[in-house]
Amino acid sequence: MAAKKRDTSKKRESILDAAEAAFVSDGYDNASMDQIAEIADASKRTVYNHFSSKEALFRAVLERLMEETHSLTQVLYDSDRPLADQLRDFARAKIEVANNPKWMAIIRVTTAVFISHPELAKDAMADSEDKNDSLVKWLTAAAADGRLHVPDPRLTAVAFWGMVSGAFFWPAVFMGPMKKGEVRSLEKELIEMFLSHYAS
Repeated sequence: MAAKKRDTSKKRESILDAAEAAFVSDGYDNASMDQIAEIADASKRTVYNHFSSKEALFRAVLERLMEETHSLTQVLYDSDRPLADQLRDFARAKIEVANNPKWMAIIRVTTAVFISHPELAKDAMADSEDKNDSLVKWLTAAAADGRLHVPDPRLTAVAFWGMVSGAFFWPAVFMGPMKKGEVRSLEKELIEMFLSHYAS
């Protein structure tokens, strides 16, 4: 009878869960591979078989976070829908992240890590730009449809994300999420302001 192949992907996820818990509870610098192995109920050797270092493990935790949140911003251009409604879908992706305690806990750790380890921040920002081109595609399609005047869709996407992140994401990192009524009012104001500038 052939030996059953081990489910390494399940073990990998359990190690990532353990690393996330350790980073959130003790911070990146204080968390250890021994501690992560213990939380994951795995040997230290098993942890190192999956991740060569604590830095590699942290990068994997961050990559998983970006993959989870990336799906929220996959909005396809629809010529039959109001532009404001479609832009609201993009804005609410950031708001949903800000309202997710699990995601925000690791984001707060990540913010501290980026301050003390800028090389990690540089790599993460490059990865984030690669993953966040859905708004660029949406803006390009809306401009081709004659509904927006956007000479540089990539620059406009940066401006939109900067506006939304400044309003909803970064305040949540440091002070917690806004009240629902405040979110809706500010969301409406920002989208109307954006469209007043870019709408054809």
